[in-house]
Amino acid sequence: MGKGTSVIIGLIMVAVMMVIFPIVMESAHELQTDSYTHTEAGVTTGAGVTAANVVLDEAVWDDSTSHITSITSDEVTDVPVAGTYTAATKTLNVTGLAESDSRTLTIVYEYDGLEDYTGMGAMAGVAPLLIFIGVLGVVMGGLYTSFKGR
Repeated sequence: MGKGTSVIIGLIMVAVMMVIFPIVMESAHELQTDSYTHTEAGVTTGAGVTAANVVLDEAVWDDSTSHITSITSDEVTDVPVAGTYTAATKTLNVTGLAESDSRTLTIVYEYDGLEDYTGMGAMAGVAPLLIFIGVLGVVMGGLYTSFKGR
């Protein structure tokens, strides 16, 4: 195999890694998180109030409302949206509720699925990087040996 062929194979391997890497990242995220459904009955709003606080059972992953998958209400006029999340108290502020009403909210969100396994969450977080560096090292090592042997 000539030097040109080795370079082309190396470039193809790097391109394949760039396509596969997002899949590996998504798999690592799915390993780190679990989905949780929290149902809160009797959430009430007063006159002129369109938001309510709900204390969740588990901490939202990464303390971010972007990991709130869905919020539904049994009150048809509600359009519930995740407002702010306070990590210290695990309190989610839900906006878009109808005023002067009572409802049951169902909140689906991601939480740390590896909290019971000390160190596993950190390892799962860096595993894609280690895999990427390992594969890149093999490709670069193969190219180096190919050029060195000529």
